[in-house]
Amino acid sequence: MFRLLACLCLMAIPIPVLALDATDVGTYAVIHRDGHVTDFTFFVSLTGTRWDVEQKLSDGAWANVTCERECVLQESTRDDIARFFPAATLAEITPSCVHNSAFAFCGYTLRSRPGSKGYVFVALVRARPIPLGLKKLSGQRMAP
Repeated sequence: MFRLLACLCLMAIPIPVLALDATDVGTYAVIHRDGHVTDFTFFVSLTGTRWDVEQKLSDGAWANVTCERECVLQESTRDDIARFFPAATLAEITPSCVHNSAFAFCGYTLRSRPGSKGYVFVALVRARPIPLGLKKLSGQRMAP
């Protein structure tokens, strides 16, 4: 009963949503759970209001992983963000995301350090979203 009440209280707390913007464009690498930066690299771009993600392939080429319909990235709502992150995480961060049916790309600030900026990739292909930490490598697409 206490857990239900706690969840209901947390749901009533507003989740501030800060928009991603041109400062979030760049090349990112996934951080392994042991802390090392992996070779899984992708480029996030913004053209007008459209976000695109390109994955770096093993031969150095870039392949767009967004498309014209079902996999277009859309701005995530408060309800979407509540689905991507557990309440305990949302108590610590203020995220802003774009997503499609397969993944979300999110920037966030730590509530304890309002000037901080971090990034996370959230895989949405399983019942429970899987967050992967990101390191921003560059504000531009990196050469092969």
